[in-house]
Amino acid sequence: QKPKRAKDAAYHQEKMLLCKQEEAGIQLNVEQADWKDDTDDESNDQELEAHYIEQIDQYDKDVDLAEERELLASLIEKLKCDIDEN
Repeated sequence: QKPKRAKDAAYHQEKMLLCKQEEAGIQLNVEQADWKDDTDDESNDQELEAHYIEQIDQYDKDVDLAEERELLASLIEKLKCDIDEN
């Protein structure tokens, strides 16, 4: 796997220029085309990672809600017992 470049202003400018060249029908050389394809894959990887993080967060929230529901049910039962004893 190729080392990743820092995503600074030069990185984004180069990618933008390559995209504009490609849109204008200018043939990219092999190195340029490979770099552009690699950076496109990075975007897809980042989107996929963000999606998975979102799913994990939602799962964690669901688990927390289930645990909270169980605790509340237990507390209600204890309160009912306390009321019945009095």
